[in-house]
Amino acid sequence: MKIVDQKGVFLRGRTGYLYSREPTTLKERFQQAIWLPADASELTVTAVIDGTQTGADVKITVATSDLGLQQQAGRWLDKLDFFFIQRDDAGLQAVVDGQTLGLRLTPATYQSMLPAGVPFEHVVTLKPGMASLRVLVVDENSGRMGSVTIPAPALGSGQ
Repeated sequence: MKIVDQKGVFLRGRTGYLYSREPTTLKERFQQAIWLPADASELTVTAVIDGTQTGADVKITVATSDLGLQQQAGRWLDKLDFFFIQRDDAGLQAVVDGQTLGLRLTPATYQSMLPAGVPFEHVVTLKPGMASLRVLVVDENSGRMGSVTIPAPALGSGQ
């Protein structure tokens, strides 16, 4: 592009602009957390895989300090929603399985979970054609999300 009546001055700019608005609802945030290439990082989530006869035993830990635990009647309360999302490489198919973990922690249990995290365990059998498993955790009190993605070969071999 050239600026009229200005010798030697050129204007450079993009030929287009891609606008992506921030998701506003929990449903939109959930859909984005399933399909974006990067993992959600509002909660620290780690996973260890152990092979079993029926699939992969996924041992998850969620950082307790990231949770929105609320103290009520001498207990620390929260609910964590765990979603196990099997995705294909093309981004066209996803199979979702979910479970909820209710937390009613005594002060002593809360203190012991601060350094260790909140454990959760689930056996997953990868469906044919799926390339990865994304474990997505949603903290119901705060609405924060965290995820970890595990490639299919790691699930099949139990490593």
